[in-house]
Amino acid sequence: MTYTHILPPSLRTGLLAALMLLTSVIASQPAVAQGTALRIAAVVNDEIISVLDLDIRISLTIFGAGMPNNQETRQRLAAQVLRGLIDERLQMQEARRLNITVSEAEINEAIRRIEGQNRMQPGSLLQSLRQQGIPPQTLNQQITATLSWRRVVSRRFVGAAEVSDEEINEQLAQLESQRGKPESLVKEILLPVDSPEREDEVRAFAERMLLQLRDGASFEGLAQQFSQSASARTGGDIGWIAAEELDEPLSQALNALQPGQVSSPVRTVLGYYLLKLEDRRIRAQAPPSEARVTLTQMPLPVLADTPPEQVDEIASKMRMAIPQANACGALESVAAQFKAPAPLDLGTLRQGDLSPLIQRAIANLEVGQASDSVALPGGAALIVLCGREATISDLPSRPEIRQRLENEKLEVLARRLMRDLRRAAFVDIRI
Repeated sequence: MTYTHILPPSLRTGLLAALMLLTSVIASQPAVAQGTALRIAAVVNDEIISVLDLDIRISLTIFGAGMPNNQETRQRLAAQVLRGLIDERLQMQEARRLNITVSEAEINEAIRRIEGQNRMQPGSLLQSLRQQGIPPQTLNQQITATLSWRRVVSRRFVGAAEVSDEEINEQLAQLESQRGKPESLVKEILLPVDSPEREDEVRAFAERMLLQLRDGASFEGLAQQFSQSASARTGGDIGWIAAEELDEPLSQALNALQPGQVSSPVRTVLGYYLLKLEDRRIRAQAPPSEARVTLTQMPLPVLADTPPEQVDEIASKMRMAIPQANACGALESVAAQFKAPAPLDLGTLRQGDLSPLIQRAIANLEVGQASDSVALPGGAALIVLCGREATISDLPSRPEIRQRLENEKLEVLARRLMRDLRRAAFVDIRI
């Protein structure tokens, strides 16, 4: 990003038009207020951000985060809010370049979602903004930028964030492996450090934000305004997660928290994180009775009066032969080898619907293994476990996991694109 106080001649025409528009908006204000409003806070390529724009956006941030609206708070927020406005201008400029637009209906729907998430009556959000002296157009502009940027990223990186079935399977297996282990309900705020020069600035802002949170500011509101992670749109909520799924510094910080606490700023390769622990639990084990098992009954070549020791000997030899015959795929050849009756496919059944005898026989089997001999009318048989599918209805669905993984990939690509836009931009900060 380039910072300069010398405005290229090529940008003067666009700025003149923007200044004329700003003048018409504030013409009815007192002279002192007009002078303040006409001041330029920053220039972003050929667009201006006025002091009035910045002041109103600070008010919106304070309102959303539930912070005290005093001069100290406004001064603390000013630099970061201005940087957010600069990024927003760059995002909207890229959206216009790609002919991306957002309809009024989409903005209204986004407002309804915000009201729903905050348990507000329909229409009450804009009314509350007016009562605070915040023009509703300010919120509309922020929503428009958010939705436009989302489409920019999707269009620019279409196909680059595809998720394979193998990745979904790995995620499901990882979630399933957490059963019986502790997990935490976590919210996050990510403040990226996109250049070494911003290290001190971002760390200082993260520390100021922590003070605001300890003074009662809304974590969700600050996440929506400042966090640069995909979870920002949901107030930083990343759901239930095992500490081991996070990078080591974040895992250590999370383990040190009690429910309701917020971590100190944690430095990672991306920037500074603030974590809020909402709750802890042990992920419930899937009830064995709900598992679905695919079974094959393999009769032994014995009679009802065959001595038990002889039954066990034959059963042992057949069990040893099954893995060598590709388990369930070639049970008929094993039966033929021992001159036993043909295997009987029992199909896929809910484990809880099986008889207690069969449930005990297969309880500790791995897929492809056979049980000890099970006494049946007129003889005995092995029960071969050909498949087991645990009930995991409390886990995310495959489409939900796919969307989550796609969002994570797009988030990385979006940060790279934002970095490139900043580097290529003409940005003149005046305050």
